Amino acid sequence: MTSARTRQGAALPLVIALVAIAAGAAVGWFGWTRAPEQFFYSYLVAWLYVTGLSLGSISLLLLHNLTGGKWGDLIRPVLRTSAAVLPLMALLFLPIVLQPQQLYEWANPSAVEHDPILQHKQPYLNVEFFQIRAAVYFALWFALLALLRWQARVAPLPDTIADRRFRRFSGQGLALHGLAITFASIDWIMSLEPHWFSTIFGVIWFGAWGLNALAFAIVIATAVARRTSAIEPYHVDSLHDLGKLLLGFTMFWAYVSFSQYFIIWYGNLPEEVVYYIKRFETPWQWVALALVLLHFVLPFALLLSRELKRNPAKLGGVALVLLVAEWISVLWQVAPAVEHGRPSFVPWLDLGLTAAVGGAWWLAFMLLLPRMAPPVAAGSGEVHHG
Repeated sequence: MTSARTRQGAALPLVIALVAIAAGAAVGWFGWTRAPEQFFYSYLVAWLYVTGLSLGSISLLLLHNLTGGKWGDLIRPVLRTSAAVLPLMALLFLPIVLQPQQLYEWANPSAVEHDPILQHKQPYLNVEFFQIRAAVYFALWFALLALLRWQARVAPLPDTIADRRFRRFSGQGLALHGLAITFASIDWIMSLEPHWFSTIFGVIWFGAWGLNALAFAIVIATAVARRTSAIEPYHVDSLHDLGKLLLGFTMFWAYVSFSQYFIIWYGNLPEEVVYYIKRFETPWQWVALALVLLHFVLPFALLLSRELKRNPAKLGGVALVLLVAEWISVLWQVAPAVEHGRPSFVPWLDLGLTAAVGGAWWLAFMLLLPRMAPPVAAGSGEVHHG
């Protein structure tokens, strides 16, 4: 009876993934036939959100290599598996990179012909260079992924010569990874509105994707912890560390996001303020309010509690709220960029394509998870940065 229940429990996530893929694909096909001009924008929202789980996991793995600490013990297998799904996301990126004219004004020669600003930016914003840069980004990410896989094989224990060597490489890798995310966010998101620019935009996305990956890893880790009848004190301490890290990422996201808004508001330059004018119009002002509440105010207030950070169910609930808030954030930044006169807010298509892309990612995640290294055992010798 127990083994049958175990098999059913193991099969349930796969069934959920397949149902999400099928339902999302059906919604996507319907959206393609009814609102083809909106399809690619909704697909971009889905792809950016889900890809952030893999890219953010690479960030956290490199960060943990540098800092050590027990906070990585519970979530390292989840992070490794999330990062390993990146090749699938590269494959799902092909519709975007091969058809940029469906999304980006600068990719349409007729638009560039009548726009002096786009002509001035054409040496950087052109289809061929856009595709080359995307290839460079993914080449770097695949190299980092290969390095992390190699580390898992040859340096599984802390405080060894191989481990210290990988820590040095991780510092360089994290810097390159940050640069790649910065330029990728400019190419894939900021260039949706090519007249607008922000020098802090890449930092916002670097922090947001890291927060997204951390929240997902905490949801999985706490779900496993809740299924354990007796939680070891070691794991409670690790959960507490994860809660503090989640609070730190939440505060960082709020700080850089508000900094961008404050600088643009104070400067009051027409080419900059238009970004927020679009996003404070109906219905987006309500989305912005929900974003402030769910992405900062609520989790910040809750994560101040020591008891909550040491409770798997409560900490997992806050992390789940942040996962939802991050999807709202991606939608709020991408959808209003659609030209006026086009349907910029189609919730059923946004949600359906997110279900399809997310279901594919989740299916790959569940299939890869058994092959990943198990968590480090208690007493492994890692330094506790409580």
